[in-house]
Amino acid sequence: MEQVTTCDGRRFSDFVVAGTYFLRKYRTVINDLNVFPVPDGDTGTNMFFTVRSAMIEARKARTPDLSKVAAAAAQGALMGARGNSGVIISQMFRGFAHGVRHKESVRTIEFSSALGEAVQAARQALLKPVEGTILSVAAAAHAAAFKAAVSERAFMPVLHALVDAAQEALERTPDQLAVLKEAKVVDAGGAGFLYFMEGVIRMLPGRAPYTTAFPRKPVRKTTFTTRQKVEANRFCTEFVIVAPTSTEEQMRSLLSAHGDSLIVAGGDGAIRVHIHTDYPQEVAGVASKFGEVQKLKVDNMEDQHNVLVVDREAKPRGIVAVVPGEGFAKISKELGADVTVLGGATMNPSVKDLLVAVNKVLAPVVYLLPNDKNVVLAARQVGELTDRKVVVIPTRTVVDGVAALFSLVNLPEDATPTPDDIVVQSQIVASGTIFQAGRDAEMGGVAVKRSQLVGALDARNGTADTLVAGADAPSIAVAMIASAGAGDGGLATIYYGGGRKLKDAEEIAGVIHEAYPSMTVETYYGGQPASDFVISIER
Repeated sequence: MEQVTTCDGRRFSDFVVAGTYFLRKYRTVINDLNVFPVPDGDTGTNMFFTVRSAMIEARKARTPDLSKVAAAAAQGALMGARGNSGVIISQMFRGFAHGVRHKESVRTIEFSSALGEAVQAARQALLKPVEGTILSVAAAAHAAAFKAAVSERAFMPVLHALVDAAQEALERTPDQLAVLKEAKVVDAGGAGFLYFMEGVIRMLPGRAPYTTAFPRKPVRKTTFTTRQKVEANRFCTEFVIVAPTSTEEQMRSLLSAHGDSLIVAGGDGAIRVHIHTDYPQEVAGVASKFGEVQKLKVDNMEDQHNVLVVDREAKPRGIVAVVPGEGFAKISKELGADVTVLGGATMNPSVKDLLVAVNKVLAPVVYLLPNDKNVVLAARQVGELTDRKVVVIPTRTVVDGVAALFSLVNLPEDATPTPDDIVVQSQIVASGTIFQAGRDAEMGGVAVKRSQLVGALDARNGTADTLVAGADAPSIAVAMIASAGAGDGGLATIYYGGGRKLKDAEEIAGVIHEAYPSMTVETYYGGQPASDFVISIER
């Protein structure tokens, strides 16, 4: 196996991709651990979205210069940070970037020193740092990595020492924080940090990235206890101050009296604020005097808690998504869809099916994502048949629907964006499917035989679908990316259907990465029965 003794920009980008993979895989496990600072059950999801944003920006940098890639990842994490844990992670990226500034590559000892700056930056962003959290786990990891790096030039032994120390520190968190001991769980943020770093060592050459050595699967009914009832400072409030005229420390002092769990984190020309308060609009108003407030997001944590352990809540906005398989249903619900409807190619839902789904949503405004061009017209009929206000976002494919959910999930709960507002935010340049032809056909000069594997590309330039031929699924996928003109950077996401396995999707991912080294590739289970693979291509 290759011995890694230096870390440059490309290697660091690979580290972030690997860690993101594991956080994505185990985010629901982390969600089930979540009890501190409030029992809202979204720590894993928040950490995943944060590091995913860092990953995308790191891959876009496309340079072997570590300082530039680390800076790009830090800015991506800051702008994509969600929740308490996400902002803390973003500060770790920021601290690490500061630690490797002006360095094109680093050795193990320099890497470990930069990790120390990452831990310190996260601690400084908090008004009241608490032990028994991600801070304790990350500090123990840094100490072990630094000790190992003094005599070890290879990264693998250092990273293994880091992960082992993080695991030991995670096991100690219930003894440091009473609420964890009461709920019989370890700290969720600390677990997320451990999964991220474990993903790095398991995704390096020769490692199998499929399972964790440290599974954590608490029973949800024992996770939430009476002591954790949300009484004061019920609203988790987040926003970004662009071009601020105050420092982070000044903003921290200014807002500290308005709530708790305050985190003020800075980056290039922006400050991200996370606070739990009873007066979110007032807090945002105070901050607006010192710069432009953007991306204001307010969540009622009491309602979130009730959803997890009591009942469903009424809210201003709900979402219904049509999905072609159980994997897409799970993805859509994690991204905020209240109800999913099985549908898609060969199984379009009726107006009645969509109406029943809309009426299940406990919200006066329902965003309906048809996710198939043949379902859009039926979706437009639903508004006349219900007392809900139905906003149809004309998503042509399920990957358009996923992109729309990403846009909606980052908006304040009471925001009412128009369909155009959502569509214009999509980063998708093309999407397509790989399937077995049902009959002999010819389209655009491409001829296929019945049962032959073929691709269909739906470009976003108004042209008709085009067939894409190839010897097998990986070659078809590469040809689709080439046809879309999106091989230079960007993100390709592969959703495999019910007749395929993860290893099939990962084979495609490997071939894409060989053809386009600067492209990030993700794989998910979609479960769609009508095609082998669904692929989205984003800039």
